[in-house]
Amino acid sequence: MTTFAEFINSYFLWKDPMIVGAAAGAVCGFLGVYVVLRRIIFVSAALTQISSFGVGLAFYLEAYSLGVFASLFDPFILSLLLTCLAAVFFALKRDFSRVSTEGVIAFGFLLASGAVVIIGDKITKGAHDIANILFGSAVVVDPADVLIIPAVALVVFIIHLIYYKDFIFISFDSETARLFKYPVRLLNTGLLITIAVVVAVTTRALGALPVFALLALPALASLLITENLKLVFIFSVVIGILSATLGYFFSFILSLPTGASMTVCAVAFFILALGLRELRKG
Repeated sequence: MTTFAEFINSYFLWKDPMIVGAAAGAVCGFLGVYVVLRRIIFVSAALTQISSFGVGLAFYLEAYSLGVFASLFDPFILSLLLTCLAAVFFALKRDFSRVSTEGVIAFGFLLASGAVVIIGDKITKGAHDIANILFGSAVVVDPADVLIIPAVALVVFIIHLIYYKDFIFISFDSETARLFKYPVRLLNTGLLITIAVVVAVTTRALGALPVFALLALPALASLLITENLKLVFIFSVVIGILSATLGYFFSFILSLPTGASMTVCAVAFFILALGLRELRKG
């Protein structure tokens, strides 16, 4: 167990992971409001698993490829590509014959989840990385992530600032939006692609478990605190940041798995918000 003083003195060790965690928590918390209010939590779960599958598949292909072809299977690129393709598919596909949309999403989630476990079992090189992708281990992050994840978060925030009213309109009154000739399907696709890109870049750094938690729990907690939509976005961003940074802090000083620690912190904020709501009602 590490003391708080030792934690402060180890600034050089946790500075980068904290930056990555805070940026990921902020953007996941923000996008999570759309995920929760549009009732597409299962979509976000599927995207995190597909992103994990992309990273795992890259490790597998690299292990069994020859020569120069090994360099073609970059985990980040493959993960990003598969996640974005899945987001476009979920956004555009409407006719699944007798299978519901939820059933197709469940199929994608389960297929990707099973494939990641099988791939992790088949390769020795990168097996530890596969486990980190599934459950999260942001103890040490790639130096590139310190630039990539905040940059992606900033771009996503700018996009959503520009198209805030459009995304809100098509999310909560799509029929009226169609009457006003809004490109509903295009905007839906754009919204899901921003979520997919964030999922792809953050899953590689934090793991699928904490990313899914940060996409769902901060927004759920915020909706328990207030019904004002703008405040919901603000609270969700703050809770996302706190869940990620406090999760890393407790992981560091108590020697806990990082991804699980972030997830539990997000759960704790949700329980706290639920308790506050019950107190107000009482």
